[in-house]
Amino acid sequence: MATAYSFDGTRLRELDWLPHRTLRWLCWRSDGGLALGVGNGGYAVLSDGRRLDAVETHTRQNLRGAAWAADGSSALLVGNRGLVMRLRGEAIEEVQSPTNENLRRVAWHPSGAYALIVGNAGTVLHYEARDESLVALPGDRSHTLRSVAFRPDGAYAVVGAYASRFAGYPKPHPLYRCDGRYLQSFLSTDDEDDFVSVDWTASGRALVCGYAWLQDGTLVNKALLFDGSAWQTVRWPSKGVVLGGAWRPGHDDALMVGEGGLLMRLTGQGALEPLATSTTDNLIGPFWRPDGSEALLLKGPDDKVYTV
Repeated sequence: MATAYSFDGTRLRELDWLPHRTLRWLCWRSDGGLALGVGNGGYAVLSDGRRLDAVETHTRQNLRGAAWAADGSSALLVGNRGLVMRLRGEAIEEVQSPTNENLRRVAWHPSGAYALIVGNAGTVLHYEARDESLVALPGDRSHTLRSVAFRPDGAYAVVGAYASRFAGYPKPHPLYRCDGRYLQSFLSTDDEDDFVSVDWTASGRALVCGYAWLQDGTLVNKALLFDGSAWQTVRWPSKGVVLGGAWRPGHDDALMVGEGGLLMRLTGQGALEPLATSTTDNLIGPFWRPDGSEALLLKGPDDKVYTV
C-alpha cells in the first residue's frame, strides 16, 4: 500500500516510502535538496524525495505543519498542544510556547525575520528569529485557522480559516490578512468555507482553496484566485473534497489534490482539468520542489479527512 506519491506534471506514481508513523505535512528547503516531513506521535523525517531519515524530536505530540526559513538554515515544526520546535542541522529543540491550542501551519516572512504560526481557536503566534521568542497576536477565537502564506513582497500573509456559520457572526469570515502584528478579516461569505491551503506565485498571484457547505447544505469545492486587484471564485460539485492546492513553480497553473484520489489542474484563468489517477487514496499536498519538476503527495487518513 502506497504512503506517498510523486507527480511530475503528467503522471502520478507510488513511492516506496515506509514511514514508521503517519506523515501529515512536507516542505522543501529552498534549494530543493531536502524535504522535511512531520506527522503523528512526534514523527519527523528528512528526505531527498526518495528515502527517509528519521529525526529525533523527543515528543509524542502530533506534528501538523512545518516550514523552512528562506535561507534554509533552520525550520519550524508545529503541532498539538501549542508545540513549536526549531530544527537546525539534524538537531531539534522545543521553543517555549504561550498557548496550549493545537497549531496547524507555519509560514516564514520572505526576509526570514519572523514567522507566523496559526491554529485552533483563532490562534496566531509571532516567532521572532532574532531572539527566538514566541508571542501570541490578537486573533479570532471563533474560527479555526487552517492555512497561511506570505505575499512575495512580505507586505502581509493571507490566512485561511474554517468559517463556521455557528461562530456567532452574521456572516462567517473565512479569510484574513496578517502583517505580523494584527489579524484582520477581509472576506465574509454566505457559505461555510474551509480554506485548507493558501499559496502565492513569485509574481504575486494568490490561490486559496478548500471546500464549502452552501446554505442549502450542498458540499462543493472552491478555489479563490487573486490577481493583485480582484478575487475570482471558482466552485464545482464535490465528488471528493479538496485537501490542498499549490501553484507549480515556474508555471501558470496549480495542482489541487484531495479525497478519493482527487487530482486536478487549475489554470491561472480559473479553468479546471481533472487528471487521471488510479488511486482512491485521500491525497494531501501537493508539495512542489522549488524548481517545479516534481510534487510529493501524502496519503491522508481513510476517514475524517476534514481534520487533516
